[in-house]
Amino acid sequence: MMNNLLTLNSENFEIQQNLYFTLSYNKYAIPLKNIVEVMKLPALEYPQKLPNNIIGVLKFNNININILDVRFYLDIPVTNYSVNTKLIVVKTDESIFGIVADNIENIMDFDNSKIERLPFVTENKIIDSLYHIEEQTVSILNMYALEQVLRQGTSEKDVNIKNLFPNDEKSIEIFNSRAKYLVTKLNNSVTQTSFVNDKFISFALNETSYCINLKYIKEVTNRTNLIQLPCSPDYVEGLMTIRGDFITVINFKKFLNLSETEYTKKPKVIIIDSEQYKIGFLVDEIYEISDIPEELIDNKKSSTEDSYISSEIIRGDNIQLLINIERIMADKKMFINED
Repeated sequence: MMNNLLTLNSENFEIQQNLYFTLSYNKYAIPLKNIVEVMKLPALEYPQKLPNNIIGVLKFNNININILDVRFYLDIPVTNYSVNTKLIVVKTDESIFGIVADNIENIMDFDNSKIERLPFVTENKIIDSLYHIEEQTVSILNMYALEQVLRQGTSEKDVNIKNLFPNDEKSIEIFNSRAKYLVTKLNNSVTQTSFVNDKFISFALNETSYCINLKYIKEVTNRTNLIQLPCSPDYVEGLMTIRGDFITVINFKKFLNLSETEYTKKPKVIIIDSEQYKIGFLVDEIYEISDIPEELIDNKKSSTEDSYISSEIIRGDNIQLLINIERIMADKKMFINED
């Protein structure tokens, strides 16, 4: 199986995988190798006189980590958070901290020909470079500069952070339940966690949550215009092109024999890169990136209808179905040119 995680050389800007997210309609990217977990924002603690740029503190794997909203540092108006706001937990050589995001957009390789390195005006400049995707520009965050942001400044903010969170009972209960889960879940220390091979990406198909081991994933991208393939099975949506490569896109709902509901307005394509071919699976929405403790895995018996499901992941009241991607990639249905 191909190793999908490529490294970044600071001098040559070799291709690397990045997580691409939005915040107040601005687009940012973080190297995937720095990401510990992506989750929905939980309730935070608010120590007195929080430094600028820090919106709260979270108990994560028995470590208190600071949560950062880069909009405070970049003087971008801060909009209210919601139960759908995401939290990206990142790790550098020296620290662990969280960054809030409105939406997780894609996981993708950045083509070095489209990266524009910015000159450093100050040592704490958090925008490292720009990446141009068609008519859009993504700001690449500098992890070292973000560390410096966390260490500097003690002045208070002009806004009350608590007022940025919903105050209705249902939302408060949701935020608090997420924080409680983080405190009680069984997990290893972040400093002992293996980063990519033990991470899983969770996504939605209809109302059900599924997950795939991140090590199999080459990229997550938006669905673009597809080239229809005549005489292909009904679960084949068509071909899409990504930087010159042709990707066969599979309607994952039809492939798994799920009820045929319409996809969301902005579905995602999860691209799997095997030694033989690349394939894209169409899903409704990307939820999270996280590790899965063995204690949460409930192994299932394979059967005809769920043979692609290797186990259930039980997280409190939520259940995720773990996809056996190797079984899917070896299935005869993947070889659409065969009799």
